[in-house]
Amino acid sequence: MKASKFLRLKARFAQASEVIVEAAKEVSVVVEKAVKEIVEAEQTVEKIVEEVKEVVEEAKPIVEAPIEEVKPTKKKVVKDA
Repeated sequence: MKASKFLRLKARFAQASEVIVEAAKEVSVVVEKAVKEIVEAEQTVEKIVEEVKEVVEEAKPIVEAPIEEVKPTKKKVVKDA
């Protein structure tokens, strides 16, 4: 292999390496941002779950309270002839 061809290939390899390193840095930043958003979403879901639990606890006595019996009404049923 000629020296000039070797130097061109070496330069291309260096450029490719630089592109790969920059891409890896960008991916790292995106992943870090995604992780932060997931953590925030988890915290939001935990808060909502706690609020739902509180509402359920407040509603339990109402749901478990005896319901007055509904008295049937006396209505005539007319059948079609």
